[in-house]
Amino acid sequence: MANYPWAEIFILERDRLPAILAPDSDGVPTVVDPHPVVLRAAYIVLDNLEDGLSQARGRLGLPRCELFVMVDCPDGAPHRSGLLFLFDGDLTGVSWRDEKKPRHGAQMMKYIVATSLGPNRIRDDARQGRPGYFLTGDAGDSSLWRVIRMESDAFNRLVFTLAPVRLAGNLPAPDFSTLGDPSRTAEVITQYHDLSRSITQHAYRDVVTKARNIVEALVAVRLRTQNQPSSGRLFDDLKLVKKLLDSPNHKACGWTDLEYHLCHKIRLLHAKTHVNQVVQVGPLRPEFALTVVEDLVYLLAAWDFVRNK
Repeated sequence: MANYPWAEIFILERDRLPAILAPDSDGVPTVVDPHPVVLRAAYIVLDNLEDGLSQARGRLGLPRCELFVMVDCPDGAPHRSGLLFLFDGDLTGVSWRDEKKPRHGAQMMKYIVATSLGPNRIRDDARQGRPGYFLTGDAGDSSLWRVIRMESDAFNRLVFTLAPVRLAGNLPAPDFSTLGDPSRTAEVITQYHDLSRSITQHAYRDVVTKARNIVEALVAVRLRTQNQPSSGRLFDDLKLVKKLLDSPNHKACGWTDLEYHLCHKIRLLHAKTHVNQVVQVGPLRPEFALTVVEDLVYLLAAWDFVRNK
């Protein structure tokens, strides 16, 4: 992937794929060959992540959405670096070149690069320590990226380096056939499918909620299987698990310290999605929210709720 010296680019719609043009030495828009990798992009700040994601998906579907032009990334995969280009207006009657052939009368969209000069929300957020994210792709298939570095090049253009917000692995196929109660089994399966959908939709608070609901149901079932008096409430049931682990017969109690602590962590992260917690300590970062999925996957495997593990 190359680095590009552009301060502005032009998008020409045509029957085939849209063409990307940049000014040549004479200032005439000229088709870039080969095309750089260009992604639709919408910026979101953590403080308004849930609403911001919904608005960002809407912006990705607009023809004049911001564009992220990828350049060489010194950090390597899975990170990416790029320049952000902002829509600057529609042009008509434009003269341009394609393979050195002059052409005339085109309609184009003009974009200008984001710079460190003048007002800039993304730069201000970074200086204030407010985590920023880019949603890239299109409205139906998007990826979330966290801004890990932002710096100005020699031309005052802002160069962004992004890290993906994603799971380390895939959700396993579950097997809840041993739960016994058909209605409980159906609800846990539904919650698990909802969890998967929330991950793909970047609905991170809902990811935590669904993980907590699943763990609450499974902990209750495991306790009842052991003839323990489950209340069906995760907080109360975990107190009982802790008593079992602290008992002289803890090695035969059917629980491990790690299982208890992972369940407790999921419960505590769910508490951080409540309004009072968000107001007091700030919103839950997507990367941290996704860790509950890894915790849940471990618990499912440990408790034999994974098919062909």
